[in-house]
Amino acid sequence: MNIDFTKEVEIRKQEILDDLKGLIQINSELTTFDPKRTEAPFGEGIDEALTYMLNLGKRDGFQTLNADHYAGHIEYGTQDEYVGMVGHLDVVPAGSGWSFPPYGAVIHDGKMYGRGTEDDKGPTLAAYYAMKILKDLNVPLSKRIKLVLGTDEETQWRCVKHYFTQFPEQPVAGFIPDSEFPLTYGEKGILKVTVRGNVKKTQLVSFNAGLRDNMVPDNAVAVVTDISLKSHFENFLAKNNYQGNASVDNNLLKLSIDGKSAHGSTPEEGVNAAYLMVHFFNEVGITNAFVDAINTYLLDDPKGVKIGIDYHDEEMGPVTLNAGVFILEKEAFEIILNPRYPNGVDSDEFVRKIKLAFESLGLSVELGKHQKLLYVDPKSEMIEKLMNVYIKYSKDVDAKPQTTGGGTFARAMKNSVAFGPHFPGKPSYIHQKDEYIILDDFFMSIAIYADALYQLAK
Repeated sequence: MNIDFTKEVEIRKQEILDDLKGLIQINSELTTFDPKRTEAPFGEGIDEALTYMLNLGKRDGFQTLNADHYAGHIEYGTQDEYVGMVGHLDVVPAGSGWSFPPYGAVIHDGKMYGRGTEDDKGPTLAAYYAMKILKDLNVPLSKRIKLVLGTDEETQWRCVKHYFTQFPEQPVAGFIPDSEFPLTYGEKGILKVTVRGNVKKTQLVSFNAGLRDNMVPDNAVAVVTDISLKSHFENFLAKNNYQGNASVDNNLLKLSIDGKSAHGSTPEEGVNAAYLMVHFFNEVGITNAFVDAINTYLLDDPKGVKIGIDYHDEEMGPVTLNAGVFILEKEAFEIILNPRYPNGVDSDEFVRKIKLAFESLGLSVELGKHQKLLYVDPKSEMIEKLMNVYIKYSKDVDAKPQTTGGGTFARAMKNSVAFGPHFPGKPSYIHQKDEYIILDDFFMSIAIYADALYQLAK
């Protein structure tokens, strides 16, 4: 059966755009998690996004299911075996400094701007429309297709844990629209590590930087008692060409400095604002157990050399270490780390070294979520089919499957890999201000996903 999927996308463009706008305009940042809040355990915004997608499925005649407001699915067909996709509707905090409103879904210069346009509401909608095109055309398939909708990907994955506990069946093949083209067959292991300690009273009263462990902090704010440091800080900003400010209030000096956010998998691409502030502290002699911990094991070290966890795998790349959240208040502090490791690293030894390092300073270390490394044989039949579809549309005959430091729901579902939507060589602003999706690429991804589902399910 020969189907022109590009044409099928073209005739649905306005409908697709309208649905995308409606989804992006929902603020689906995590507020608080409360399992007793049965109608919205992750907050009203996230549940609104889930309801929105399920309503699209109902509108278009699919079978839909809401799994206790933790997750949901949209399904086509009744066959025993299925091809699966998992997207997520939650987003990281928008932050500040956007050129367009982060939930405005503004279209400008061939792009739609908004938090979630590329990570991962836009791609999830692309996957939905790929499935819808097959249904609209009544294409005969041997397998059903299921799109699982996650709501907690950016934090603890409680959504898919809940979903697959209730519905444990696994696909014969599947892909996750939350990475890059051509295809990602290996993903580094990811940890969340919280370091806690106490400090004696010094001139550093408080310190705050970062929103999530998987984002490089783009701003740091400190309050100190020595107001005479105001001019020193202003000189520090000027000589290094940093952005920030200093102000005095109630005999306290408030310092603020800007860095550059980046995804936690690529901390070297950002500028950690907390580290910039610590450099100032080092210049003027501000120190305590909090500052010592940063200096000893973290400062300007995105590869974990100071801790002794650095390693480079030829296939998957280096260990990375993002320090994403810093909080010091009332003589207690915590630092939340996001380390990632490639093939060839013993995960138990990796964790042991991190714990030993900070415990040697008298600090406590708590291991949070641990997403184990993912690796699928790049020569498998499923990957061959997906790669052939990508090459067909992109014309990139030299494309090769790849690995990533990012983490996707491919590890939440068997027989799955991450597949698009970001095209090689294009800029990406996921987890940053001014996140956008290039609309021509977005529409092409729908055609690729539709053809891929057809190849896997026919």
